[in-house]
Amino acid sequence: MTKSYLFTKEGYGGLKDELEKLIARRPQVVVNLTNAREQGDLSENAGYHAAKEELGQIDSRVKEIKYLLRVGKIQESAQIEQIGFGNTVTVHNGDEELTFTVVEELEADPANAKISTSSPIGRALINKKMGESVEVETPNGRIILKILKIS
Repeated sequence: MTKSYLFTKEGYGGLKDELEKLIARRPQVVVNLTNAREQGDLSENAGYHAAKEELGQIDSRVKEIKYLLRVGKIQESAQIEQIGFGNTVTVHNGDEELTFTVVEELEADPANAKISTSSPIGRALINKKMGESVEVETPNGRIILKILKIS
């Protein structure tokens, strides 16, 4: 059975954009590989090895993205009464307000305020309501988050 992956509209669109960029980049990498191959001894040709590695990475990522786009589904959050996939949540951690979007693992990007439903914070917040507080064990210690807003 094929696993289905959930994406926000933004996350799914990001995969499409990445695929287009990789497909556009590939012909230049093939040219670079061909030019490096024509320079002779391949065993000591750093340009050849770099181009060959880049081409392999591009082909691998293109294959992966095409698979994800084929089996992935866009799912927007259907509710704001309680936290679920796709919700944007504002919490207070005792010092400051933090806002992030709850997404699946493949789309998670904590540096850009996208947390996974399987992360410690994501798991603690799922199905909670506005006004509730949750205690979360994080790598940096135990924190308490008060849910201020769900959208």
